[in-house]
Amino acid sequence: MAKKQNTDEKITDYLNFLLTGEDRYSIEIKSSEIVSSFIEGDLKDFNYTHFNEENFNPEQITSALYSLPVMAEKRAVLISDIDKAGADLLEAVSRFLKKNFDTTVLIITGTKIDKRKSFFKDLIADKRTLTLEFKEKNEREIQQWIKNYIVSKGSNITPEGLMLFTFSLSASLSQASAEADKLIEYCGSRTISDDDVEKVLGISKEYNIFKLQTAVVSKDLKRSFVILDNILKNKNNRTDPIAVNLFLSRIFVSAFEIGYNALTKKMTPEKSAYDLGYNNPWRDADTISCAKNYKVTELIKCIRYFLECDIKLKSSYQDPATAVMILLEKVIKHADDREVQYLDYFGNLRRLSL
Repeated sequence: MAKKQNTDEKITDYLNFLLTGEDRYSIEIKSSEIVSSFIEGDLKDFNYTHFNEENFNPEQITSALYSLPVMAEKRAVLISDIDKAGADLLEAVSRFLKKNFDTTVLIITGTKIDKRKSFFKDLIADKRTLTLEFKEKNEREIQQWIKNYIVSKGSNITPEGLMLFTFSLSASLSQASAEADKLIEYCGSRTISDDDVEKVLGISKEYNIFKLQTAVVSKDLKRSFVILDNILKNKNNRTDPIAVNLFLSRIFVSAFEIGYNALTKKMTPEKSAYDLGYNNPWRDADTISCAKNYKVTELIKCIRYFLECDIKLKSSYQDPATAVMILLEKVIKHADDREVQYLDYFGNLRRLSL
């Protein structure tokens, strides 16, 4: 069977590579690594061909697969977007694989392949194939990846700068590396700070999602409104209303876990947080504060408010900015107010329609 991810085998022990997953940047990096393992840089132009959905042509791909290397032992053919390939292309590649052609390194990539197809079953079962899956990274993994990337370039970044930088990005690692390169070039050998992130990337260190988070868990409505207004008006800030709602809701869900655990086990929120693994002073401070400042019953109601806001934002029922402003007021001022109903406006709509 083909080797899976985390294998200790050498790349050069294989001729076929199947790289799949949502993390396209890591797939690109791995593809380049594979090509470099077999072909020297000055011979790459003669011995490397790349095809994707824009130039899928069974005849041209077949020709590239059977071509002999020039002044080298191997040549490499990369076929991207294989999950978008037609049956004729898959059949052409399948015929090549059955020939046991040992001078061509075949790299196949795709986001989500159908492993039920005989082509992929045969490819994965081939002992010459190394199969690797690159899942999309979550926020913590992206943060760690960025830190490792910056350190690998001989630089460093403060915890505050890293948090601000991380949330200013989408899940794209290619974007993250490009932005990190800008910061490294700007700072040189100096450690990157949140001030640098603000200057280079245009993300305010005073008006960002982390400052909003702190204001909300501290129940400071005025401060929350000011920060949110600045976030939504800042064109360089990639935090839209849906992202704000999602980010804050995660804090309250985690705070509920801490608070409920503290209540049932009769311990302090701090002890409960440590017991559950929330022990990172930079990442979890606001989560613990939230568990201390809001009762468990309040956290339950707040989570319902977040769900209500999510429905508003995704149904276009209300202006997005207004929906989030109302959310903040409900969470901060009406977490324990029984008069404020959950999704009551939907009930009113139904009654009006009858």
